[in-house]
Amino acid sequence: MYHWIVKQKVRRGFRQLSAGDSEAVLRQFAADAVFSFSGRHSLSGAQRGPAPVRLWFERLYRLFPGISFEVLDVLSTGWPWNTVAATHFSVHVRLRDGRPYQNQGMQYLRLRWGKVVEDRLYEDTQKLAAELQHLARQGVGEALYPPVASAH
Repeated sequence: MYHWIVKQKVRRGFRQLSAGDSEAVLRQFAADAVFSFSGRHSLSGAQRGPAPVRLWFERLYRLFPGISFEVLDVLSTGWPWNTVAATHFSVHVRLRDGRPYQNQGMQYLRLRWGKVVEDRLYEDTQKLAAELQHLARQGVGEALYPPVASAH
């Protein structure tokens, strides 16, 4: 039963992100939670704590307005004091020039007593970096900004 609840929380979190409600997800983060996104581009890097993660989501929504997520599968294991969930998801958004963008990724999520302590996202970074380059050519300068800095 516990792992069913974890899986439902993960699915609900992705639905909230699709609705643009990152605050609901951030309320689940522990004060010292680590969030990381793989690659070398404006969305990559690691942040610690909800405040820099909030800045990351704000950038994500500015770069990809209307982004939505589809959970393809969720696995959960462990005990309430040390739970790991793995999520296979897809990303969908219609870009400013009308083209569809789609990508897939994996999430490694560690929870302690229901709070996120570690959230690591792995997406096809080459595909994402190429799209960020394309956005920059269309005049979206933030697509090439350095990663969001974290206050450690």
